[in-house]
Amino acid sequence: MRARSAVRAVPRRAPARAGFTLFELLVAFSILSVIVSVSGGLLVRHKRLLASARHQRIAVEELANQMDRLMALDRGAREAFLAAPEPSSFAAARLPGATLAAVVDPPAGALGRRIVLSIEWEEPGRRGRPLRLAGWLHDVPGEAAP
Repeated sequence: MRARSAVRAVPRRAPARAGFTLFELLVAFSILSVIVSVSGGLLVRHKRLLASARHQRIAVEELANQMDRLMALDRGAREAFLAAPEPSSFAAARLPGATLAAVVDPPAGALGRRIVLSIEWEEPGRRGRPLRLAGWLHDVPGEAAP
């Protein structure tokens, strides 16, 4: 008789998984939701910052242009402008609710008069904090003082 050989039991491997478990899908969806919500908030803030920077650039250019214009005007036109300053149509169209103001100090001897132009517009956090530009207006000899 022949001796029987011992048959060893070979452990069976678990079948390979073909998909994801529900728990894995929930975790992935949760992480994705957090990323999308944070990204959305950042994109909105970025858009507001870009608009604010654009408005500020326009306002600074408007102040510089108005000051140059003011320096080039004759005395009568200058005094009329200083009495009721208005922003240009370009700035008024691009800066919501833009208002321009001018403050003129009395003459300070040889230095002339100090003029401060300021501009304000409707923007969250901007009201009450105008941009200002100061300049000196030297009176031309022969012109009558106001």
